[in-house]
Amino acid sequence: DAVQVGQPLVPNATVRTEILRQGKGKKVLIFKKKRRKNYRRKQGHRQMFTALQIHEIIV
Repeated sequence: DAVQVGQPLVPNATVRTEILRQGKGKKVLIFKKKRRKNYRRKQGHRQMFTALQIHEIIV
């Protein structure tokens, strides 16, 4: 029941997970503008993600 800290991994540790869903996150808008120059650019980005459910951590 002691706390173990890894740098960056804990040796001989495994994690049992289940993939719940995969998809794209919310859209983030990027807007660039230069004043008095009529320069405007708008771009969107949606980051891919994977939602996991952790069932068990074995150390």
